[in-house]
Amino acid sequence: MNWQFIFFAVDGRIPRRLFWLGVGAIFFLQLAVQVPTINLGQFDPDKGLAPLWFRNLSLLLDVVCAWPLFAVLSKRQQDRDQSSTLAFVFVTLVLLFSIVEAFGLTQEGPEFTAVGWVLGLPLLGVLAVVLVELGLRPGTKGTNTYGLDPLR
Repeated sequence: MNWQFIFFAVDGRIPRRLFWLGVGAIFFLQLAVQVPTINLGQFDPDKGLAPLWFRNLSLLLDVVCAWPLFAVLSKRQQDRDQSSTLAFVFVTLVLLFSIVEAFGLTQEGPEFTAVGWVLGLPLLGVLAVVLVELGLRPGTKGTNTYGLDPLR
């Protein structure tokens, strides 16, 4: 398996199996960094806004993972014979939400602010579309505009 192709190249096609593997690896990388730091920092995210250092760590992780996530989503979209627009919109929304969150504008105590809702709801909607469109629907059979069928 070519990890460099999966996480860094934006041209080509990948099947659903590699999509789930790539997205899962990015998700678990973020969890592997954030969960121990929550425990070390001894704060409860359910009680309100996380400390600034944790919000900055979260932003840093999102920035580091943005390109690999875009690459995985982009190749999966190309397998569906689509441009990378959905991948771009999703990664942009994730980064925008993370930046606004780092400034503490998404929450007041345990409640979301208007800004949090305005950015969070579209992000959840696009996430649902990404999961269905890229994670559940099959790719184009045979050769398409973006290359050979990865399942051939």
